[in-house]
Amino acid sequence: MSEHKYFMGGTTAKGYVNFYENLIEQLDYVLYIEGGHTSLISPLLKDVADQMKNQLNIDYIYNHIQQNELEGIVFTELNAGIFDRSKMNIRRMKWPLIKESLLFCGEGYDKEGLIEKKQSLVGLEKEIEEVHTLAVQSFQEALAIHHEVEGIYGPYMNFAEANRATDHLKVEIFENNMLNKPSSVHHRYLGAATPEGPVDFIQNLTNQANRRIFMKGTSGSGKSTILRKIAREAQERGFDVEVYHCGFDPTSLDMVILPELGLSIFDATAPHEHHPNLLKDEEYNLSEKFMTQPVSKKDQQAISILKIDYRLKVDEATAYLKQVNKLHEEFEKIYQDNMIPEFYNVAKEELLNWVDEKK
Repeated sequence: MSEHKYFMGGTTAKGYVNFYENLIEQLDYVLYIEGGHTSLISPLLKDVADQMKNQLNIDYIYNHIQQNELEGIVFTELNAGIFDRSKMNIRRMKWPLIKESLLFCGEGYDKEGLIEKKQSLVGLEKEIEEVHTLAVQSFQEALAIHHEVEGIYGPYMNFAEANRATDHLKVEIFENNMLNKPSSVHHRYLGAATPEGPVDFIQNLTNQANRRIFMKGTSGSGKSTILRKIAREAQERGFDVEVYHCGFDPTSLDMVILPELGLSIFDATAPHEHHPNLLKDEEYNLSEKFMTQPVSKKDQQAISILKIDYRLKVDEATAYLKQVNKLHEEFEKIYQDNMIPEFYNVAKEELLNWVDEKK
């Protein structure tokens, strides 16, 4: 059975951005877990996945703040998923009973114990929001620096030639193939900024591909643009597309997977740097192909200074995320201390029954 790992939400330079709406639209059955926290929901999801992993293919959706914890699982053959609803920014269910179900976990806690700790919980929640805002601001400043670096590299690139090469690459990938069906497009993240630094699942997501194209090149060399053009071409030809957004700037793309062609093409530069290591792997270096001349010494020096500033801002944002995680742990510890032990097994049984009904 296959297991794929990815993120659906993340703290980015644009704030907390998630793609759950896109996922929910494409599933036939959805179960939301409401009123619980990661310390309860993630173990439930892990237990359910462990019991089903020998029977079903499962996608594991990770929490970017607590990167070893789950916030969702998808049973791909059943076209069904279970999710921590607090990560989705969804205010109401559109298709209750028909498509969407709800497991409320608020009854799994001791009310009196939580009331005693109400002021602590309110204070921690406020502090979490404030520190998270600081993390986003640091990422915003880092993104502005990144754009400056792109601006320096830009004049050295022959983008007309890059466009011609992209057209050639599209012909090579698709040939004359067209599929007589609508394209299904899934939006996700291959990685995320976490309290421990950047994490990615590229190897997990691509290890079954027949062909992997590792894109290399400087900032601003056009990697995201090529990915966007390939994704658009796939849609126009009726191919399903997995679009993986950049966990730093979600308006940019990091990877496109075309399952029906067995193709993965992705940005293999830092912070998710990977190198070809299989016979089916290829490297596509945009700087080598399309840079018209070496970068001047003056511009190299300017880039070096900007990269130091960029690194400092990313490190600053990461430190804020680490602080957010610590505050989350304090917040959740209060709920853990007031959890009713018997509720866990009841909730797990309900989740397992829901999955069994969908088989």
